[in-house]
Amino acid sequence: MKPTTLCDRVDSRLVVTCEHASCVVPDELGDLGLSVGQRRGHIGWDVGAGLVAEEMSARLDAPAVLSSVTRLVVDCNRHIADHDLMPAVSHGVAIARNRTIDAEERERRLREYYDPFHDEVDRVLGRSPGALLLSVHSFTPSYVGRDFEIGVLFDVYHAQAVELAAGLRAERFSVRLNEPYSGLEGLIYSPQTHGRRASCVYLELEINNSLLRSERAARATARRLARAVAGVLDR
Repeated sequence: MKPTTLCDRVDSRLVVTCEHASCVVPDELGDLGLSVGQRRGHIGWDVGAGLVAEEMSARLDAPAVLSSVTRLVVDCNRHIADHDLMPAVSHGVAIARNRTIDAEERERRLREYYDPFHDEVDRVLGRSPGALLLSVHSFTPSYVGRDFEIGVLFDVYHAQAVELAAGLRAERFSVRLNEPYSGLEGLIYSPQTHGRRASCVYLELEINNSLLRSERAARATARRLARAVAGVLDR
């Protein structure tokens, strides 16, 4: 299953990725031992993030690369050595089909779903040297302390993160840096890997999924995000 690439233009100032855009399980893996509700919940994907990436791509005329399968098959925002690359348990939910993954199955998943995503991100970035790489994700607000709307994650690009956060606040979002996860703790694997390889600025957006519970809400949120990002690009 190939990733979805939107607006495959050359020399864009922005490239968007969404590593958890899909909750699709390939036919050969059945239902992974999960209900429809579990697969379509936060353990299966980043709710609404794919719609945000799609809308931002359209509004900013920017390429976007979206993953094709659920992160429960393989997580495109993880290193291949990470323990939760193909999780047996996610947020306390057992993933029956992942309990015993042999070497052949692991390599097949990497070859068919993981590698094509990362190869495509590299290809798209190669067509737009110097672009800002922005990885789009969403988080669930159900844990204590997550009473904000947008997190801007970074490791080395602190100044750019602060500038983007200011633009988001101008759009009346409540924003925090390196929350609910921190790029300083290695939790932005995909944008970090591709950004370093392409020698470009890279950041990750984490959006409170309470803003994304319907297509209409997700697209409205994306329009505000796009205005903030456009302001940063113009400066």
